[in-house]
Amino acid sequence: MDEEASAVTDRIQPEKHVPLGEILIRKGVLRRPQLDDALVAQGSSLLPIGSTLVRLGFVEEEVVAAALAEQFGLPAVDIMASTLDTKVLGVVPKEVASSHRILPLAFTGDKALNLGLAKPGEKGLLDEIAFASGRSTLPFVLTRIGLEKAVHAAYEARARGAEVWKGPRSTHDEPHLEIIQPPAVEPPLEPEMPGPALEAFPEPPKINPRREGSKPRILAVDDEPEILEILTLSLQSKGYEVVTASRGRQALELLRSEVPDLVLLDAMLPEIHGFELCSSIKQSEHFRRVPVIMISAIYTGWNFSQDVRRIYGADDYIEKPFKIKEVLHKVEHLLEKSGGRPKAPEAEKAQRDSKRVIKLGFERLRSGEVPAALAAAEQAVRLDPFEWRAHYLSASAMNAAGRFYEAISAYERVVELDPGQFNALKNLAVLYERQGFKAKAVEMWTRALEVSPTDAVRQTIKAHLVDLL
Repeated sequence: MDEEASAVTDRIQPEKHVPLGEILIRKGVLRRPQLDDALVAQGSSLLPIGSTLVRLGFVEEEVVAAALAEQFGLPAVDIMASTLDTKVLGVVPKEVASSHRILPLAFTGDKALNLGLAKPGEKGLLDEIAFASGRSTLPFVLTRIGLEKAVHAAYEARARGAEVWKGPRSTHDEPHLEIIQPPAVEPPLEPEMPGPALEAFPEPPKINPRREGSKPRILAVDDEPEILEILTLSLQSKGYEVVTASRGRQALELLRSEVPDLVLLDAMLPEIHGFELCSSIKQSEHFRRVPVIMISAIYTGWNFSQDVRRIYGADDYIEKPFKIKEVLHKVEHLLEKSGGRPKAPEAEKAQRDSKRVIKLGFERLRSGEVPAALAAAEQAVRLDPFEWRAHYLSASAMNAAGRFYEAISAYERVVELDPGQFNALKNLAVLYERQGFKAKAVEMWTRALEVSPTDAVRQTIKAHLVDLL
């Protein structure tokens, strides 16, 4: 990165939030003596300052929500003016929602969850909920006082069998989120299709041919070298061929090139989590026949062993610390049950078919046939869920269809699979910014800056980051 780009990056690490009280005073909705009184009262209430101000009657809750949106660079939700579908509450148990002060708000498409938080900076909590639900999470900030009231009332409504819960100020009978956007600066660049021909992008890895009658091939994935060594030696002693990976993207490359007969997959991997890899394997028309055994410690607060098959499609689950005898028994059982392995020619055909469908989908999208492009994207992802171009097509089509949160989720998948894709990073930054996720927009603009294709684009992004900051 050049010196100017580095200087911009340094300015956002770490980002400091302006105190909420100062934002409210600057907006002219709170006086300094009121803030002083609230700070004194806060000592006994143990509530955040925003909820204390609401409780004292100095500021309305929706005004505090708007200030929180500005403070955190996230959209806020005026929960008392919203209506929730109670089905979404089933993603998080009431006890977890109450103790962690979180509230599921809405599903976005098949793979995303809008989640309300009183403390939106808790990334570990977002990851935990993503793993437990099998969905990516989009954080929205709520006032503590509003969130606590809503958690109690909404879960009570669900327990009574109500299909929706309406906040006391909601005017909507159907599910509706009253979203408050933080102040935004219009992005200087527009989402666009990639300019070069599809053939110019990196091709899928070549498949390593297998001889008829060769030993079963097992892909073992774990970021702990000691565990990989134990698994490798134990499996080889039983006559299996073993290939290993310690990171998510490395596992992905080996899955596509080696076409293993079985995958032993750790859940908590760098780059791409094992649960996400497992889910993609089982959604693939080709790879879903490959047995997957997840190996992981129980993640704090959730019992994955009960849900890992249902949510992610894993064939079995082994909890750390494990006994190697148990691993070998499950491997042998699943290989016998699978009744043979997928052949390399099938994998090659899946790649060819996916490439053909992707090309057709981009042609449909360029000609304005959005529904046809969406259908092609869905087919391409099923054929090869690890091809980033399929997800790029999906994201572009969803964006064209106005399904912005789903487009965000799809673009996130692209940059997860290929972190250096400028168009995906730039488009993701634009969408995050327009939907009010300023902090995420800054992160994506900064990453796009590092891989900008021209100096003119680089200068444009630098100037925009300065405006944002």
